[in-house]
Formats: sequence, structure tokens, C-alpha cells
Amino acid sequence: MSLSTGELAVTRHLLVHGPATRGDLSDLLRVSPASMSRLARSLVEDGIVAENAEPAPGVGRPRQILSVVPGARHVVGCKLTATRAYGVVCDMLGDVKATAEAALLAPRSDGSVPVDGTVRVLAQLVNRLGRKVPSVDGIGVTLGGVVTDRAVVREGTFLGWRDVDLTIPLRHRTGLPVVVSNDVTALAREQLWFGAGRTHATFGVITVGAGLGFGVVREGVVVEHLIDNGHLLAHAPVDGRGPECSLGHPGCVAAYLNRDDIERRGATGPARVEDAARALGHLAATFAGALQSTRIVLAGEDITEIAESPVMAATVADRLRPGPHETQRCVLDITVAPLTFSDWARGGAVTSIQAVLGAA
Repeated sequence: MSLSTGELAVTRHLLVHGPATRGDLSDLLRVSPASMSRLARSLVEDGIVAENAEPAPGVGRPRQILSVVPGARHVVGCKLTATRAYGVVCDMLGDVKATAEAALLAPRSDGSVPVDGTVRVLAQLVNRLGRKVPSVDGIGVTLGGVVTDRAVVREGTFLGWRDVDLTIPLRHRTGLPVVVSNDVTALAREQLWFGAGRTHATFGVITVGAGLGFGVVREGVVVEHLIDNGHLLAHAPVDGRGPECSLGHPGCVAAYLNRDDIERRGATGPARVEDAARALGHLAATFAGALQSTRIVLAGEDITEIAESPVMAATVADRLRPGPHETQRCVLDITVAPLTFSDWARGGAVTSIQAVLGAA
């Protein structure tokens, strides 16, 4: 059952920032002490929050500390690729308790992966992972493409899907609430509660792997639908004399960072990494400027080698270099998060945690 607005605010703060006293929460969330007491009592009675005496009290009466009970809820997160489903089961803190994976059915003659077969595979993963925890409270599925209403896959890029509602058949098979999300959007949600969002209300996520992905968080709210699914950023020009991407743009970001474009022209060696690092540096700086945020998260299977190149650091530094009469200085906080498919699945799990608790 979803939490009330007040209960959700308390639970979210404890999840994101850790244990706190009723008094501290009352001040931080701007609610009266009496209201805070009612909210805390309700959450403790529901088993979501525990209240215990401070471990090492000072002089006087020990303070009572509220903290989330990690095992109060468990959810399964699944990441779909073109050929496999990767699953994790997580507790309230997003900690992974077990992982599993399974092959999807081969595509049909039209190139689409069978939906009914995929639902069956997902349900089997949920059953396997559910044996590792007392119970499962929800499911979050992520994939590359465009998803609306956290349910309908309008464009399943790697699965060949169009207008597929994945929630209804999966809910029917499992009896559990289901949310479906673009994989990078889910990663942004995970970062909002357990990563960059702890210190920055507005930030951007860039993923580099099978394709380029973008996530946006503005003032603590995840942007569910980008106007172009990141197309404008992915095809921003870097070098007009550079190689063409698959759409014919000379020297755009995708030409240097999209795995398919790189493999198509057979680019290898240090020069490829340097070109990719330069493109990524320009992309990160441009994205930060557009969002007016100092925090950018770089993630994905192909990110480490590129982000560690000194060429990227030099490119960002050059973009940040002020003019001779400018007094304002900007420093970007760029973090790198290499991802396995289980990490991608964790994004789905965190999305499910938020949905189960009633977060938007």
C-alpha cells in the first residue's frame, strides 16, 4: 500500500540521508512536532521504520533515532536487452540480495522478440529471485526505448516492439504491481535517491554502451520523457571534418561514441579513445550548461576507458576556461559509474521501490 504524502517524505529522507531524530526531521521537513510524532508512529507500526535509542548517548536522556527497516519491502528489477533478461532482488535501501538471468526467445521473422515469451521469462526470474527473500512487493522492468505511463513500450529499440503494454500480462502472471521504464530514466531515478541526488537537486546522466542514453533530473524530479529521446544531444556537432554517423552527420557526438558507428568504420586504438574522450568532454560540458547543473553522471559498459582519458579532462577544462574579464568560475562534478547488466537491473528495482512507496 502506498504511503501518505507525509509518510513518504519521512521515508524518502531516511532512505536518502540516513537515520535522524524526530526533532531533526520535523525541522528539515517543516512539519510540527505533533505531526511528526504521528507520522513516525504510523511508519513504525507498519514496520517500515524502526526507532531505537542512540547507540552511544551523551549526558542526559538518550535520543531516539528513526531509521528505515531495509527488509520492510523487497522488489525485483529486470533489465531487458535484445537477447537476455537480467534480474536482481533488492531491499528498501536498493541493496542487491540476489541476481539471476535468462535468455529471451529468438526474434520472429519481423525482427520482434515475442512478447508472451518475454513475459514468461520475466515471471520465471521473479519466482527464482523471490525465493531469496521473504516476499516480493513489486517489479520494475527497464529497456532501451520510449516508454509512456510507466507501462507502454512505444518504441522498444532493441526488441523490435511497438506499442506493447508489458504491465498487464506480467501483473496477470505474478499478481504483483509492475512498472516499466526506459533504462536510463530508471538509472536517473536510482541516482536521485542513492547517488547524485543526495547532493544535487538537478543533474544529468549520460550512458555510453550499445547506444547513447540521457537522463535528466530537475529540482528533484526525474524527467520521464525527453522531447527527442536524446537525439539532439547525441548528434550535436564536434568536428565538421570528422567521420559520419549512421545518419550522415559529419563528426557528431554519436559518430565518436555510438558503438555501432565505431564498429562500422573499424575505428580502433588510442586515436579512437582520444576522439571519443574529446566528444564526451564536449557532450558533458554542453549538457551541464543546458541543465545549469554542476553535476553530471557518466555511466555504461563502455564508459571507463573513455572517461579516464586525459583528453576528456583537458576538453572539459578548456570548455570551463573563463574569459579575461570574467570573474565567475565553474567547476563540474563529473562522476563515472561503470555498469554491469545487474546494475542496470537495479535501476528497475529502485524505480519499483519508489512506485511501491507511492513516489512520483
